[in-house]
Amino acid sequence: MSGYVVDVMMPVYNHERYLAQAIESIVTQKTNFRFRLIVADDCSKDNSRSIISDFAARYPDIVEPVFHKQNVGASANGAYLNSRAASKYVAICEGDDYWIDPFKLQKQVDFMEAHPDFTICFTDVEIINERGVHTDEYFSRKDGDTYTIADFILSIQNIIPTPTILFRNVLPNPLPAFYLDSIGADRFIQICLADKGKAKHLKEKTAMYRDHSQGLTKSKELEERGLKAKIALYKNLNEYLGYKYDKYFRIRLFDLCKTNLIFESRNKKGMAKLQHYRKAMGDYLKYSDKLNLKEIVYYHLVLFFPAVLKLKKKA
Repeated sequence: MSGYVVDVMMPVYNHERYLAQAIESIVTQKTNFRFRLIVADDCSKDNSRSIISDFAARYPDIVEPVFHKQNVGASANGAYLNSRAASKYVAICEGDDYWIDPFKLQKQVDFMEAHPDFTICFTDVEIINERGVHTDEYFSRKDGDTYTIADFILSIQNIIPTPTILFRNVLPNPLPAFYLDSIGADRFIQICLADKGKAKHLKEKTAMYRDHSQGLTKSKELEERGLKAKIALYKNLNEYLGYKYDKYFRIRLFDLCKTNLIFESRNKKGMAKLQHYRKAMGDYLKYSDKLNLKEIVYYHLVLFFPAVLKLKKKA
């Protein structure tokens, strides 16, 4: 282990506009333990590297800069940061988010030290869009403050705002190969961690999350690829975890496969639509615990006879 208690991981790519605020919010944390900030810049085309270098010079005992020689992509950059984690705990803050509580790390480490059966600790978050307008939090929540792996697998929405998380350094190293092809690395991290212990929700706001309209998950042309990548991620995770949570993964995969069957057929015609149907229907039936003939008939009407369905609705 390193001489630090917490390693804060910060992946950066073209975050010049926000980066100084992000780094400043971390290096000014008030703690009774040592921590370091590992900032990995993935060949940014803006002034990010200069900003990182400046903070590294000002805070040499905290900021550890990494400058990739070629662009490796978000997933590979995250995997690289995971390989560098050497402390007892790990936190994450991407270069366009920032922390708003100077005692964030101290509060979370105090909780984790007192509760060894927890592997994750997270908080609420402020959300701000690119116009500077604060918006409502859209992360999934339940009445209690303790979450288990079933919650993370079954949740439709993400549960943990990434800049609020702190977890024990128990992620696999190296990460499995399918991680590099995944969209939604946060889901992978949360489920793998929840396999090893519970998650605690501290009901206070410690970070600011920036909601970008042009972000990866907001891009219309990536919607279909994103849904299929999510299905692949859950299939791979189920196998990777030895099918210990197969009943939960099957429920989640069934819902995702239903969405894929109908939603992704919208812009397909002819053979493309037929090929999509054969693959998507196969997945739908694979994860269906019982055959729902009424539902299947309805889906066939939606896919191949929408005019009949419209007439039926009018009638």
